[in-house]
Amino acid sequence: MVCAINKNCFINILKIIRKTTLISGFVILMCDEPMRYVRTRGLLMLLCVILVGIMAIPTVRAQTRSLVLGSIAIQDAYYGDLDSDQIEDDIKILVAFQLDDIQPSRIELYFDLVLPSGNGYSFKVIIYGCPTSALNLDCINMATESGIYTVSMVAFLYGSGTGKLYTTDYLEFDPPTGAGPGLPDIVAYF
Repeated sequence: MVCAINKNCFINILKIIRKTTLISGFVILMCDEPMRYVRTRGLLMLLCVILVGIMAIPTVRAQTRSLVLGSIAIQDAYYGDLDSDQIEDDIKILVAFQLDDIQPSRIELYFDLVLPSGNGYSFKVIIYGCPTSALNLDCINMATESGIYTVSMVAFLYGSGTGKLYTTDYLEFDPPTGAGPGLPDIVAYF
């Protein structure tokens, strides 16, 4: 039996299926064909909507937005003798906050300090509440090579009432030649 895909063809297929049994004693369809056609079509549409929804779930998620109002920026970075060991092998990083009306409950700052050789240090600072002054980072015994140093920062703000926000900044500077003794260390304070 050859027929075009239409309502009559579908009903004919349902009639054939109605006469077929899946397991002895159990009939697949046991109702009027036109009504079954409407119900089956509705169920197929519902199934398609559910499948499309399931496929879309992994692509729908909360997105981090860039900080629009206010700023968090690396204000300055320079070298000096911050640990009083008579060697200028320490780096001071100053981070300024201007958050205007944004009142985050937590700020996470991720820093990368890259030396001229390409080696570097990564560290994280977590601030609870909204800072009102500049953050001082004393990087002890980290200026060990001559050349251009790069410090980069990614900041995430949480609980600001506008969702998760982020901002980035970087700065390049040139400390003097020479390496100092001691292990690298970070001291963060306001």
